[in-house]
Amino acid sequence: MIQLKNISKIYSNKNTSMTILHPTYLTINDGEILGIVGKSGAGKSTLIRIINGLIRPTTGDVFVDGVSMFSLKQKDINRMRHSIGMIFQHFNLLHSMNAYDNIKLALTIGYYRKEDINDRIYELLGLVGLTGKESRYPSQLSGGEKQRLGIARALANRPKYLLCDEATSALDQETANEIIQLLKDIQHKTQVTIVFISHQMDVIKDLCTRVIIMDNGEIIEDQPIKAMFTHPVHPKTKVLVHSLTYEKPNDVIAYELIYDQKNSGEAILSNMIKTYHVDVNILFAKTLKIQEEWIGYLYVEIHGDDLKKAIQYLKDQRIEVSLYAWCTCNWTLFRCTIWDLISCIWHRYLRPGYRLYHRFYPLCNRTEITFSTS
Repeated sequence: MIQLKNISKIYSNKNTSMTILHPTYLTINDGEILGIVGKSGAGKSTLIRIINGLIRPTTGDVFVDGVSMFSLKQKDINRMRHSIGMIFQHFNLLHSMNAYDNIKLALTIGYYRKEDINDRIYELLGLVGLTGKESRYPSQLSGGEKQRLGIARALANRPKYLLCDEATSALDQETANEIIQLLKDIQHKTQVTIVFISHQMDVIKDLCTRVIIMDNGEIIEDQPIKAMFTHPVHPKTKVLVHSLTYEKPNDVIAYELIYDQKNSGEAILSNMIKTYHVDVNILFAKTLKIQEEWIGYLYVEIHGDDLKKAIQYLKDQRIEVSLYAWCTCNWTLFRCTIWDLISCIWHRYLRPGYRLYHRFYPLCNRTEITFSTS
């Protein structure tokens, strides 16, 4: 287990200071695959470099299996880091060494038994799918093969923890998917704890069992992967999730229905229409595979006298229901006010039979406003 207690990082000089990481508490449990997501500058890379002792925090400490990392001398920190492997975005291989020697160097530095080094190298090459390529230099390997070699090197000394800093960002989608599957297979075989940094939610959903969202040096959300996609809490988390689940239409107010395999959205929707005599217009739908489970996202317009009862019925069936409004506004000619939006919702949904003319302009800036019906 790795515990971060009151970790922060501030860079300063005589005139200014910049807070990269605000005071942070985080526990990384043994055997889990933790995803850390955030845009550039959110503090992800700083956090992971503190975890493996590459940089010291301004405040706080990191505890690895109960041992305080930064109370140790540097040589003891280096020894502790043998239990923490690191995979980099741009591979960081030594181009003057072939695949065999890149792995051998990690084993030598880690004081691996000399008589076992050769067998360990070939074991690792087989584990990452590079059998027969031990004599090739990095320049002779594809991007995916370079990352496989980087993974083999990171696993050389049998680390308990594997840190991945944007490990798939420099790869094409097909190769990235192969690396994700390789990491899943390795975790299943070795039970290594993986911390995976990315700005791509579609990568995180395929790999991780738990996700934290970072923004401006702070952790703004921490949830199991399924809950992150079915019950996102923070507005910025919702933006990340929704970037995968829908394409925004223009000038539409719709209900978002989220359901899983345990509550088939199609049958429930049919029952709602029959029972409450509401009209339903399906705008679009999408499914996402989260780990080994499918999550459905359905975007619909619902009209009828018993609308509130119909919505409550959906909630009673454990379907997550939210109301979304997408509108376009020409900010140079007209500024959309809260009253305009309330008026639009009133006339389209709360006053049956009357439809307000939209005072929105096409081909201009887009604003998204989210409402929760709960």
